[in-house]
Amino acid sequence: MKKSHGFTLIEVLLVVLLIGIVSGIVLLAASPNDSSRLVASETERLAQALSLAIDEAVSENQQLGLMLDEKSYRFLEFDEQTKQWLPSNNPVFVPYELPTNISLHVLKDDTSKTLAINPKEQAKRDEEKGLVPQVILLSSGETSAVILELSAQDGEPQTLTLDDLGAITLSTDEKNEPPLQK
Repeated sequence: MKKSHGFTLIEVLLVVLLIGIVSGIVLLAASPNDSSRLVASETERLAQALSLAIDEAVSENQQLGLMLDEKSYRFLEFDEQTKQWLPSNNPVFVPYELPTNISLHVLKDDTSKTLAINPKEQAKRDEEKGLVPQVILLSSGETSAVILELSAQDGEPQTLTLDDLGAITLSTDEKNEPPLQK
């Protein structure tokens, strides 16, 4: 009988299993927590929606607005005939609810203002004076300059800066991302 000098199938599978377990542990230890990733993802989503809305305002020659509260945002269109802001009928700009553990705040001039917390009060105010956006996107490509902060209770906040020419910048405390649009 000839003596074999290789590894058995069980030995090879055991080594592959151990490598998989160790690499999984390393990946989990090295990655940021879920809330930080979720905040970054939601900030990127809002930035992309804003960028698309700015492009839409310019290409369709219409005024758009972004109405924000602590847990959601939606896009509005300005109706020239009624001189009022109306919910956008574009299927791309449907109202968006943030995940439950993420909140949205407007930061201006280094002072923080928390937006409408009570949805019933917000709805009543909207009925009384109509929908009013906090951010205006003009057909010329100009926008309201604003700094938005998305944060989770246990994670690092992400900041979205929109300048008056429509450039969007995403940042955390450690880094500044280049503008998405000029």
